[in-house]
Amino acid sequence: MMKTTIIKLENPPDKEAVRTIARLLEQGQIGAIPTETVYGLAARAFPDTVARLDAVKGRTPNKRYTLHIGKKDELARYVPRVPPPMGKLAERYWPGPITLIFELDQQSLQIQKERFSEPVYDILYADGSIGLRCPALPICSEILSSTFVPIVMPSANQSSFQPATSTREVLDYFDGKIDFIVDGGENVCQYKKSSTVVKYGANGLEILREGHFLKEEVEKNALFKILFVCTGNTCRSPIAEALCKKILSEKLGCSIDSLKRFGYMVESAGVFAIEGLSASKEADIVCREFGTSLQEHKSRPLTPQLLKNADVIFVMDRSHLVAVNRMASEKVNVYLLGGDTEIPDPIGQDLGVYRSCAVQIDQALRERIESFYDCGRFE
Repeated sequence: MMKTTIIKLENPPDKEAVRTIARLLEQGQIGAIPTETVYGLAARAFPDTVARLDAVKGRTPNKRYTLHIGKKDELARYVPRVPPPMGKLAERYWPGPITLIFELDQQSLQIQKERFSEPVYDILYADGSIGLRCPALPICSEILSSTFVPIVMPSANQSSFQPATSTREVLDYFDGKIDFIVDGGENVCQYKKSSTVVKYGANGLEILREGHFLKEEVEKNALFKILFVCTGNTCRSPIAEALCKKILSEKLGCSIDSLKRFGYMVESAGVFAIEGLSASKEADIVCREFGTSLQEHKSRPLTPQLLKNADVIFVMDRSHLVAVNRMASEKVNVYLLGGDTEIPDPIGQDLGVYRSCAVQIDQALRERIESFYDCGRFE
């Protein structure tokens, strides 16, 4: 039987000890490392080490493991196109006790195939998805940030047993079976239960396991809110709202009514709007020509609360930019929908002008929606 070494490492972690632990992991050793939830079994994402981890855990080879990263900005290295709802969760909860599982599109998978060796790629993206966690415990994050290879880290327990939350419990499970245990002191695993697990893919946003964060809280904080603003909220912004919902639903493969399940809320308002007016007849006609409708639309005035709640705000011309920034009680993410180009108001003009307006909005939206996946940059 091999000997399991105990390495004491308390906050703030000793940098030399951290480097030593990182090198051990890079060499293929398996070590138990504390997080703020439970202890994990850290192993490099190489076939030989993962096969040994399977044996230690008593798992079948087809069981997936979660990649752990030291800093949340490492997410882009493993998920090139981050859906905005998941980006919100990473920004709000990382580092922290939440695991995010991404189903990658084919474009992203191809990027990752070129980034990693085939054996590592097959471990990380076995079924076209990847799970990531960014722990908050400084001991753990320092070790992960110091390694030059991807590290997977399942909980330190075998099937049907509770995850270990102390050095003593890890020893009871794995003494003589793993190479080392990082002893972080008495109170490292403060939550003493596994992380919340959230998946995003073809079925939308799914809470696979509740942990420290509960389902309702996660769903609320994942909701990515898009707000379109024009003058009266009867022409341009309602057209943008309707077309955005249609484009998003087509992109996600869901109905417009299901957008909230996929983590999106799309709204519109007007800086000088009168409450409760219908969309203009021409605006509804052009929306129907695009395969959607404004029949149920009712205008509403822009408010500071709408601005505060929105993740991104798109306006039609520069006067709206000024109005939004004056009204906002804090800094908001507001942009001209057309980039450097204003979208003129078609009110009172013929159907041809409305059609041109809708085409301009549609083209701008398709570019903007693509940019949603580019780390939150919209310009």
